Amino acid sequence: MEPLRKNALFLAFALLAALGLVAPATGKDYLYVPCSNYLHIIDCDSDTVVKTLSYNDYVISAIASDDGKRYYINAWRSVYVVDTDKQQIIDRFEFWTPMNMVNVGAGLAASPDRRYLYMVWMITKKKMNVPRLNVLPPQFVMFDMEKREVVKSYELPANSNGIISLKDDPDHVIVMANDVHKLNLKTGKLEKVLGFLNPEKGMPALNALTLILNRSPGDHGLFSGPAYGGEERLKILDPGDTGLKPGVVVDQAEYVQAMQKVMMAGGKPPVGTPLLFYMIIDGKGNIRMLEAADHFAAYYSTVVSPDAKYVYGAMDEIYKVDIKTGQAVGFDHLVRGTVYSLTTTADGKKVYAGPAGPDLVVYDAATMKQIGMIPLKSDGVAMTRITK
Repeated sequence: MEPLRKNALFLAFALLAALGLVAPATGKDYLYVPCSNYLHIIDCDSDTVVKTLSYNDYVISAIASDDGKRYYINAWRSVYVVDTDKQQIIDRFEFWTPMNMVNVGAGLAASPDRRYLYMVWMITKKKMNVPRLNVLPPQFVMFDMEKREVVKSYELPANSNGIISLKDDPDHVIVMANDVHKLNLKTGKLEKVLGFLNPEKGMPALNALTLILNRSPGDHGLFSGPAYGGEERLKILDPGDTGLKPGVVVDQAEYVQAMQKVMMAGGKPPVGTPLLFYMIIDGKGNIRMLEAADHFAAYYSTVVSPDAKYVYGAMDEIYKVDIKTGQAVGFDHLVRGTVYSLTTTADGKKVYAGPAGPDLVVYDAATMKQIGMIPLKSDGVAMTRITK
């Protein structure tokens, strides 16, 4: 009779689930928001701070391990390690000494096994009794957290500022500099995969600065960041009375000539903006440049929604953009002021923008209307969602 009883219980549960009366257990979302002197841990169900951890540092970036069990807080000269199960700071790696002044670049990453930290170091060496300083080129550093030592280092191009780990390629990382490179972790070989300052033939020069890495452990592994063209080529958003077509890209000289012509005739001038791209890097390092179809904005950071259907971008405004078409499908002014980071809940229903000042703004992802505000004890620049 025991097997029959088990089968009956299973069927009853399946029927209730089909009717929506019970649901399978799912993870719980938390935000980790490291600000000046305080790490805020926020429950995404209630949108309240449930715990704060203190330290005495200014934070420039932070990332989670792939499994979400560790959180690494970059304090410029050191990195704190947080155990997310215990919600405690369990270690701190200090890199700055009076003779070797090490600054850790904003973008850092961790190996999938949580053994290594990947960082960009800016090093200034000082010799005893010699006033002259020796400033080294940027260095890629592989730091063994068990041995507490650097096990590999490679020289990087000028202005290297970000390291992006690849979910499906643990032997390489992406290095963001004046151009985008893929770095072989075993050999140190750099391969240019996208030109910004040195673009491929027929492509515009672009400007991009990767400071904020908005990815959550366990998600699709897509990284997104903004890239901008200069004013030498402009996209027509509103042609006015020029006869130009909306969406076309024209040289600056052609744009100025068309604008002057219609203004002299008393007509409506055009509206043109520099090019805006959403750079999307997948888990193997493949890059897609999504061009904004109908808008322009300046962003500190962008993030891809959990279902990979939308890209959100924010600085002084927040946009929701269709990842296939580049069309803006949602927009709002950030009335609380500038924000640096973005994330969403695991189900994609809520979007969080902030911090910059001492708070976060909560949005309904479907309507892009503000539904809440979470006060913080200090200001910061980074935020990560971890689902436990």
